[in-house]
Amino acid sequence: MKINKILCALLCGFLITLCGCSAGISVENMLTAPKLDAEQSAIYQALINSVGSGVKLKYPKSGDYRSAFVLKNIDDEEGDEALVFYESQTVQSGESALRLKILDKDGGEWVAVYDIACVGSEVDSISFARLGNTENVDIIICYSLLNQSEKSFSVLNYSGGVPVELFASTYASLEVIDLNADGSDELVCVVNDKANQVSTAMMFTNSDNGFEKLSETRLGGEASDYVRVVKGQLSDNITALFLDYSRGSGQYGTDVMYCYGNRLVTPEGGASLISRFTNDYMADIPCSDIDNDGFIEIPSTTPLPGYETLTRPEQLCAVRWHTVSDDNFIMEHYSYFSSKYSFALLFPNRWQGVVSAVVNFADNEIVFISYSVDTGLEINEKTELMRIRAVDKDDAEGLDAAKGMRVLGESDETVYCCLESADYLTGNLALTESELENCFIIL
Repeated sequence: MKINKILCALLCGFLITLCGCSAGISVENMLTAPKLDAEQSAIYQALINSVGSGVKLKYPKSGDYRSAFVLKNIDDEEGDEALVFYESQTVQSGESALRLKILDKDGGEWVAVYDIACVGSEVDSISFARLGNTENVDIIICYSLLNQSEKSFSVLNYSGGVPVELFASTYASLEVIDLNADGSDELVCVVNDKANQVSTAMMFTNSDNGFEKLSETRLGGEASDYVRVVKGQLSDNITALFLDYSRGSGQYGTDVMYCYGNRLVTPEGGASLISRFTNDYMADIPCSDIDNDGFIEIPSTTPLPGYETLTRPEQLCAVRWHTVSDDNFIMEHYSYFSSKYSFALLFPNRWQGVVSAVVNFADNEIVFISYSVDTGLEINEKTELMRIRAVDKDDAEGLDAAKGMRVLGESDETVYCCLESADYLTGNLALTESELENCFIIL
């Protein structure tokens, strides 16, 4: 009886497979597009009336607008227009299959008014801005080519029922931000020559003189790809863009740009000084406000004492956190940074160069030791200063084992405990209660 049931199940599975092959059943075919509401259905019908039924709706992959139907007032008249991305099955040879249809209401009914051939095969995002001092709505559309890393963008303005392309370019990073503190947003674009690892930043505005480039500067880093962008304050009166980039082979860096008036500026020495790498001890570290002072710091790595001569995979590193002063990077903090356990410990000045760390993965601990050439990385009662243990809140056994340790703090998932050696508490490397409280940071 059991064998018959097994054979029956196998036969059913085989028949389903055959049916799938003959009927074209696939995961993609089984997924259905989101159900359209009444407004979207009316727009879609107007699209079909304009271009026929051979269309496939395309959805922006990122940004605030993820629908194929984007409603926005993009002209100087009342009421929203509709922007619909679609892929046409009936384009002539050489034409782009990816299209943008602009629709407007006439007598309460949606009608198609303009069709635009798009650059690329996928829509990365669509956004809207008022660049410069004009009242025009600027439409910013980002595209990518299918299975390729190259990206492009286009800036459109729509007036009198006609869209006009103001600017188009490839890009590696694109941000809308008031970088020059004039009260109006600018468009900041980074173009990356990957072959030579040279990046150029450009800043644009839209003024009474039209769409214009305000400034251009070469960035100091050697980027192969930009992985994240942080907008933040470099100081009380300087807004900056912090662009974390990859150089390949687990190496990373950061470009920083800000303005003097309408002139883009980047600090000196970024490529050589702001450099970091990843290994089993450390993941890539993003720019962040590590000390919660309201300003963004820029990380770089350097081997902790005792690890300098080891190979890169074996090196445990300290993280130097920099700010910018007089267009130069200045180190503000020196720290241990644990990507695995999500905490950082800022070293006081008296620790730098004479304190190192050893990772004890078995107990989820970082052991901080006094370092000398004679003792090296040895952990004993004379070298150990303190150890910080990360305990999962769901680990009852681990929590019980840490009862003799002092709790430094906790996150949603983890309790951080500390055990200080007796000699350490009376030595000149001891941290005071306030120092430890200010130096220990949960990420």
